[in-house]
Amino acid sequence: MTVAQALLPDRPLHRALFLHAHPDDEALATGGLIATLAASGIECQVVTCTRGERGEVIPGVLPDDARPDDLVRLRQAELAGSCAELGVSRHAYLGTPPALAAGRTPRTYRDSGMRWVTPTLAGPSLDAGPDALTSAPAAEAVADCVAVIGAWVPDVLVSYDLGGGYGHPDHVRTAEIALAAAPRAGVPLVQVVTGTPDDATWVDVSAQLSRVRRALGHYASQLSVHDDHVVHVGGQHQPIDVRTGLRAVVA
Repeated sequence: MTVAQALLPDRPLHRALFLHAHPDDEALATGGLIATLAASGIECQVVTCTRGERGEVIPGVLPDDARPDDLVRLRQAELAGSCAELGVSRHAYLGTPPALAAGRTPRTYRDSGMRWVTPTLAGPSLDAGPDALTSAPAAEAVADCVAVIGAWVPDVLVSYDLGGGYGHPDHVRTAEIALAAAPRAGVPLVQVVTGTPDDATWVDVSAQLSRVRRALGHYASQLSVHDDHVVHVGGQHQPIDVRTGLRAVVA
């Protein structure tokens, strides 16, 4: 079974839309999937919900007098570099055209922040602002996601499972947005699973490891890349996925 068949077993796959929470998630969570699909000629589209405004930054990457907008610009540039490496054909931020519901003023869904509940599990921050993704009315974010699906006409939507991978509140909200938007837009939803659930289909994406490593290398503000893993700014080690678990969601 090919990766395309695992995502959409009942008909040919031409376009896949990936919905992610922050810059770097497209490479960390689905880099192998995207690169594998793109290498086979399938159009890969990415929508990023926030710009990672509250991400920690590796010391020395930004000057001491950097302003918040400097981090936003840096993370946007890192994301653009990653998408180019992976072979992403289209990218948008949720809340800006075409990922914007008709008649609505463009908006920025901001990073909600997080706190570590355990060394590997994140939870909600205590100070998410009014413009944060988790503070916005969920129905509005869902409508924006439905709009981009209508504009780009993907054959499948791919996002996280409801645990959000590691519990970050923006990941959880992104998973909820995908779960609500897919049936409204009439597109199948496939979740990238956490752990090793029995109902997952596992696909081998190891052939694209070098490409994923190059994509991750654009995120110098967030992580360092090693042979088979990355080290995050907080010191957490994360393997670079060579196998990805997928679960089709039945509406």
